Amino acid sequence: MTPKEYEQWHVRTCARCGRRAAKSAEWSDGPICRTCYERAMRDRGCCPGCRADRMLPGRDAAGAPVCRDCAGITRDFFCTRCGFEGLLLGGRLCERCTLADALGRLLDDGTGHVAPSLQPLVTALLEMDRPKSRLIWLRNPNVVRLLRDLATGTIPLTHDGLHQENPGELSSTCVTC
Repeated sequence: MTPKEYEQWHVRTCARCGRRAAKSAEWSDGPICRTCYERAMRDRGCCPGCRADRMLPGRDAAGAPVCRDCAGITRDFFCTRCGFEGLLLGGRLCERCTLADALGRLLDDGTGHVAPSLQPLVTALLEMDRPKSRLIWLRNPNVVRLLRDLATGTIPLTHDGLHQENPGELSSTCVTC
């Protein structure tokens, strides 16, 4: 595909921000860029159209946020595992379910399960707002190595164990040092 063909077939002026970019969706208010699409996936509240408390990705005629049903958006945004309505990633899973799977793989202690000593860490990471930021954090190879080594016991899950692993980086954030 040539750049001209890509521009012709995929690039549009976003109905929300006015920027020319690749289209991520075509909704009732027009083409939506990826940035506005992801922002819409995080917009939640009481829909003024049907009074349901849910995700509000659409816009009504006045530009107010409305639920997908009231906006006429036919795409389903419900996680196939937990039923949460929001941004879906691979396998039609929400960010939190995707994060749970990634943590489960990284923190497997060799038995196919997360080591019990690391379960509080998993719980804390899953309960934080914006699970996508945790998914981005897990792209860091140093984080991946550290978590795998903690899970397998290569690095002891102690204050001293963490400091021996990376004393410079951890001491700047450690509240007890």
